[in-house]
Amino acid sequence: MEPWDVAVVGGGILGTSVAYWLARRYDGRFAVIEKETDVAQHASRRNTGVVHRPFYLDPNKARVFAHAAGISYHLWKPYAAAKGLPWYQVGTYEVALDDGQVDQLHAYVGYAAENGMDPSEVEFVDGREMARREPNVRCEGALFSKTDTAVDYHAFTEALKADAEALGVRFLTGASANAVHANDSGVDITLNGRKEPVRSRYLIGCAGGSAIDLAHAMGVGTEYTDMHFRGEYWTINTREADLARHNVYSVPRHTDLPFLDPHWVIRANGLREIGPNAVPVSGPWSYHGLFRPLVPWAAKFFEPPIYNKIRLMVDKDFLSLAVQEMWSSMSKAVMLQRVQRFLPALKLEHLVSPGTAGIRTPVINRHGGIVKEAIEAPGPHSYHILNYNSPGATGSPAFAVYLVDRLAKRGDLDHLKPGPKPNGLWSWDTIANAMELTG
Repeated sequence: MEPWDVAVVGGGILGTSVAYWLARRYDGRFAVIEKETDVAQHASRRNTGVVHRPFYLDPNKARVFAHAAGISYHLWKPYAAAKGLPWYQVGTYEVALDDGQVDQLHAYVGYAAENGMDPSEVEFVDGREMARREPNVRCEGALFSKTDTAVDYHAFTEALKADAEALGVRFLTGASANAVHANDSGVDITLNGRKEPVRSRYLIGCAGGSAIDLAHAMGVGTEYTDMHFRGEYWTINTREADLARHNVYSVPRHTDLPFLDPHWVIRANGLREIGPNAVPVSGPWSYHGLFRPLVPWAAKFFEPPIYNKIRLMVDKDFLSLAVQEMWSSMSKAVMLQRVQRFLPALKLEHLVSPGTAGIRTPVINRHGGIVKEAIEAPGPHSYHILNYNSPGATGSPAFAVYLVDRLAKRGDLDHLKPGPKPNGLWSWDTIANAMELTG
């Protein structure tokens, strides 16, 4: 079989976006390799389903994420309208639970401006005004991000997949990449259930929770490791839906571990959920159970480089929080208590069923630090995106433009024949020019 010109490993929202832009810019044979039978089955559909505005992202520490999220809001909104996809602009209150956190809210106002948000899109609200707007929410103050929007990222990815297929992209679903080997002419990819490897002249790794494993298999990014944390939610009785009429997030207690703080989130279907916790689990698909089975969990912890994890584990803040998170997983009463810090009217009987569970896979550096920005790791006939976490789904169409443009400038796509297609809903030049500001 003739080799693919580019194989994208990972059929989440990022991998699908990358394939779409490759086909929009070039003529060639492009494939997306996805282990599941459909796209966006993991992080891309098991997130909070929010188009996040970048008011909370420090532009000095998460510059690419911030710009991609800011630009992509203006891409997703017309796309949702054109495709008839859910677009529920609910807005988000980021609440300060003590006076010290109020200072962080003022810092967020500066972040929003630096990240390109219009001043009219964010508003600082003091505690008294917040009590008038959301009578059940208790806080010292809040920042209101008016344009945060509830969406269905699975539906977004399916629509983008159809657009990519119309441009000639092939989606090889139900095909797990069991092994990858670089050679002089490209990469051989062994897929489950197939005797002969799939060959590609170039590989782009967008494998989400398996991104580190894929990179390590090609000898790339070996200075990094990762851990998997399951975030669990509880669904709220619909009769209590108006306890809060907007998303409510609390200012992170530890800025290096922002995914440990609870929130009240409104889904695109109108359901309300509270969560998450962050329970260490053995793999990117461990949606149930805690330490069972123990063997895979231990194997994950001890895979190299182990010292990254050890340095993280000896951090007192992390260790203390990890214990709290496990208690939160085993008891919905503990989860409730965390949310009651800002929503005291919420009661145990309001939590009617487990909600969405998703896996977050932060990358850990040599110092035991959790990396905040996406990592780009070039390899033999390949390029790997590691640590593509929240707000990754929000920023995926703009980040994909940034990535394809970057690969073109590196010369990695010189084997492709340029073949720009007419602009659809999105303009390549406009997005590429805007993303250049991240440099």
